[in-house]
Amino acid sequence: MGKLIKLFTSLVTSLYTLLTIMLLVVVVFTVIVFTSDGIDNASSNIKALFSSIKSTSVNTADETSQQSFGRGFSASDPQNLGNVADPNYVITFPKDHYSHDSFDIEWWYLTANLQDGEGNDYGLQWTLFRFRNPNANAKLSKSQQASLKHGTDDDSLMLEDRPKAVGSDWSNEHIYMAHASVHSESKHWFSEKFARGNVGNAGVEKSPFKLFIDDWQWQSPTAGLLPSNLTFNTKLISNSASNNNENSKGENSNTDSYLNVQLNLANTGPFILQGQRGYSIKSANGKHASHYYSAPFITVEGTFTARDSGKQIAVNGNAWFDQEWTSQLLDEATLGWDWLSLHLDNGDKIMAFQMRLQDQADYITGTYINADGSTTTLRPSDIELNAIELTSVGNKKLPLYWQLKVEIKGVEVSIKATKNDQWNPASIAYYEGTVAVSGTHSGKGFLELTGY
Repeated sequence: MGKLIKLFTSLVTSLYTLLTIMLLVVVVFTVIVFTSDGIDNASSNIKALFSSIKSTSVNTADETSQQSFGRGFSASDPQNLGNVADPNYVITFPKDHYSHDSFDIEWWYLTANLQDGEGNDYGLQWTLFRFRNPNANAKLSKSQQASLKHGTDDDSLMLEDRPKAVGSDWSNEHIYMAHASVHSESKHWFSEKFARGNVGNAGVEKSPFKLFIDDWQWQSPTAGLLPSNLTFNTKLISNSASNNNENSKGENSNTDSYLNVQLNLANTGPFILQGQRGYSIKSANGKHASHYYSAPFITVEGTFTARDSGKQIAVNGNAWFDQEWTSQLLDEATLGWDWLSLHLDNGDKIMAFQMRLQDQADYITGTYINADGSTTTLRPSDIELNAIELTSVGNKKLPLYWQLKVEIKGVEVSIKATKNDQWNPASIAYYEGTVAVSGTHSGKGFLELTGY
């Protein structure tokens, strides 16, 4: 595992760091606390904080300081940049559930808001990432490289027929990473896996469809994404109930260090093409974009089984799935993003995100999804997304309280994390957790914060 992590971290190169951020956060947050006269001023001060963080950077090799989210492919080696998102590309299924190997990064991502029979809430996340190593084909001929670059997204080109680097199946251009997380009121289970692509222990299979990394598997009986069965296991990393010598009602005992998860996923609505027919613009200048679709109408039934005690908990609820692929979100200008997926109690859904980019204004957009599956793309002028309050999580100050306004849909809601400490301590750490929605509409959802 150490060698794989080292291999991955060597891939994720050119990450410049921000030594002064923590001091800046403390100073500006103090200003917020002692000078704000209310929510409006607090929101203004937080936006100023974000602006200061974006404009403050120090290039250093100190691995202990905070790192920016971008990897620097385009800045460090632009000739090896993978395919870029194309506004004329037409997303089709089931083809586009599969891997798009000529793009630098891709992820298949599930979040779920679940409950057990006693009314206890759980938040669940499962994500499979694929990273392309732009230097893996250095030993291939130019004609082989051209074939790989322009052919690997072709549905007719099977994995075993693709050009390979000279020497070994291990010498290929893909690394997979997966994250699994489950939150109860007082506990957090989280695990991370790495695997080399094309050698049999991670990847995507087509018919029947399967996403897998070792024994973590998403399997469908058809060539499509859904219906499917998802199985994985994850390790207990925090347990506030044990610190208080008590458990939340319905949770596993303090000795249950591993959780086995089995979920049955069914789709009750259409796939949603985000942005412009699946071409999702991420910046005002249009230089950052991805191909992006969602499955926000997933119902879930399943079980959590404590490995140590054997105790089972039946759960059910709603889930949201995203697949996204790009080569344009890993440059040095990408500082991170704030992303929300919301299940409203009236059946409607909302996706909204804010991209934070170096030397550019934050870019905010989203999609309003009606209960019948019809959609409205939310342009930056249609949506207001404001961080209202910063919350201490470990040694960080994170925006866990937001206000969202979509005037054309009569939406004005507050969005709050249901549990503050939902930080995933991964190799590239980020925040991923459940939120509650109140105001003109009520509901549940997920918040993701990267680059902090």
